[in-house]
Amino acid sequence: MEKVRSQLPPMTTLAAFEASARLRSFTRAAEELFVTQAAVSRQIKILEQYLGVKLFDRTHRRVELTETGQKFQHAVSVALDLLANSAGAIRVDATPHDLTLGADLSMAHLWLMPRFPEFQAQFPEISVNIIASDSEEDSLKPGVDMALLYGDGNWPGFDTTLLVSEEIYPVCAPDYLKCNPTISDPSDFLEHTLLDLRGDRWDWVDWHQWFTKKKIPFSENMRSLGFNNLPLLVQAACAGQGIALGWDRLLDHQLETGLLVQPLNVSLKTGRGYFLVKRSGVKLTQEATILENWILDMP
Repeated sequence: MEKVRSQLPPMTTLAAFEASARLRSFTRAAEELFVTQAAVSRQIKILEQYLGVKLFDRTHRRVELTETGQKFQHAVSVALDLLANSAGAIRVDATPHDLTLGADLSMAHLWLMPRFPEFQAQFPEISVNIIASDSEEDSLKPGVDMALLYGDGNWPGFDTTLLVSEEIYPVCAPDYLKCNPTISDPSDFLEHTLLDLRGDRWDWVDWHQWFTKKKIPFSENMRSLGFNNLPLLVQAACAGQGIALGWDRLLDHQLETGLLVQPLNVSLKTGRGYFLVKRSGVKLTQEATILENWILDMP
């Protein structure tokens, strides 16, 4: 091992070489390494003298690798990448860092945020960045530790755990019931203003799908108001603007406080739900594991 080490050039020369070879510029390499251009040039000269070969052809505005330099660049890049990845893995395990949790708007606004103060109180030393977006690409992009997403549990390349099974039922404000016709049968909803969830996703259940699943004939001219996200729809329902379809567990706060009530005890189960989603084969940090366990333990 000592013989192998004795053949290694100084590590500072390898860092200067890798940056210069990749950027094809001593000046840009100096900017990346926070040193002067003269310092980079000096390190390259030391390396060339150590190896006894020319690694760069210098021009007025640019440097180009020689054939030997190109071969050496490949070896150095692979070796430094391996060192960086190993160091990064060790650093991630040992050093606290901010977590990033993705969630769609409904889950973030209606389920996560009412509960999240409990996590902050229990683990004040853990910082969490929350990405709330109805675009799955935002919630599953690199750098996101885990996500809370709606679907059937099938995300290729990701492990999933069911959090909330989808059960959908009508809800409205108590005052709305006092001022509108009595509801004693699911078909009676057709006589009311229906607050409808409308968006780009095919698997979002709207009133048309709800009536179809319940085998209730309906007209396309139903009196309705449309919203493109569930939090806004719930806000309209709480304000007494009509009857909305509510998702079980997402409306716990509104139902417990009496902001919303179920005008009729009738619901629809779809087989879908909300899942905890994390990238397969990626070991969670200690902080991420704490967050995962807290989410899974939520009632």
